[in-house]
Amino acid sequence: MNAEGTVGDGAFGLRPAAPEDAAEIARLSCQLGYPSDAAQMAPRLRALSDPESHGLFVASDEAGRVIGWLHVSVERTVESDAFAEIRGLVVDEARRGRGIGAGLVRSAVAWARQRGLTRIRVRSNVTRERTREFYLRLGFSVRKTQAVFDLDIPV
Repeated sequence: MNAEGTVGDGAFGLRPAAPEDAAEIARLSCQLGYPSDAAQMAPRLRALSDPESHGLFVASDEAGRVIGWLHVSVERTVESDAFAEIRGLVVDEARRGRGIGAGLVRSAVAWARQRGLTRIRVRSNVTRERTREFYLRLGFSVRKTQAVFDLDIPV
């Protein structure tokens, strides 16, 4: 699934992520608030390599540098039919607001449609006001709010 788009200051490409993108995906993950490096990212990418369950797409600028990424997965639960969920999306801070994120979301919707899924979900921290507005502009609707509970398991 290769696609292209145009933003005010140039074109961008959309393509499936490749193992050699690990360093740039890690760099952008830091901007999202999840510190990482290429050594940590590479095994994560390998673990998500089943294209029927996970889609990982990158946006790149005219020079080929990764300027955004999106991870989408199939979610299967007892209580509902399978659906797609955007697990993460980030566009480089210097490139936000130019249509790149919307292009990545379109890639996720197409990926879900190819798998026969009829719903796509995304979760976002309530403190991310700009993110909330972004998804609402794309046609998403708020279904619920919730708390997230973690339990650290000692090793």
